[in-house]
Amino acid sequence: MVTLGITGGLGSGKSFACQRLKEKGAVIFDADNIAKDILQTVPEVQEKIAEVFGDTVIKNGVVDNQKLADIAFSNEENQAALNNIVHPFVIEEFEKKREAMQNREGLLVIDAPLIFESGLDNHLDYTVLIYTTYKLRIARAIRRGKLSRDQILRRMDLQMPEEEKREMASFVIENNGSVEHLYEEIDKLYNELVGE
Repeated sequence: MVTLGITGGLGSGKSFACQRLKEKGAVIFDADNIAKDILQTVPEVQEKIAEVFGDTVIKNGVVDNQKLADIAFSNEENQAALNNIVHPFVIEEFEKKREAMQNREGLLVIDAPLIFESGLDNHLDYTVLIYTTYKLRIARAIRRGKLSRDQILRRMDLQMPEEEKREMASFVIENNGSVEHLYEEIDKLYNELVGE
């Protein structure tokens, strides 16, 4: 089992890349979804969240994701505090998944925006950065309609610069064109790592 981390900034096309790998037979571990699940189900995490961000972000044992996001993404310190609480649990879940799949052939992919920031790269065989220009990432993120332009820019400012990630990644896939082009590049990468 080969492990691969897919990362890239907001609007880079990570989800499309992971979807293509899934179609090819890869198992996808979605770090964001796992983190959201951990926030809602692990009492220890909720206690730490309440301690750091205040009781108002949790109501009847349920984390208010929107309220938490507003606070956590307001500055670097808050984002780091949230990541320090949640990331160890995400890494632990990934290790369990890898353990369960260790005797299987193929590719285990972790889709995570903060692979390098969280130290997840130390748990992987390879990493790939889906690289997209800043302007295009903003346009795509706005088209998605989930965040305002200000929210998008604030979150981008809190992420590690793409140029730094380029230096650290095992592979870089440029995603400034069509989805078809991205798929071609993903197919090449899959064949290189796993073979047909």
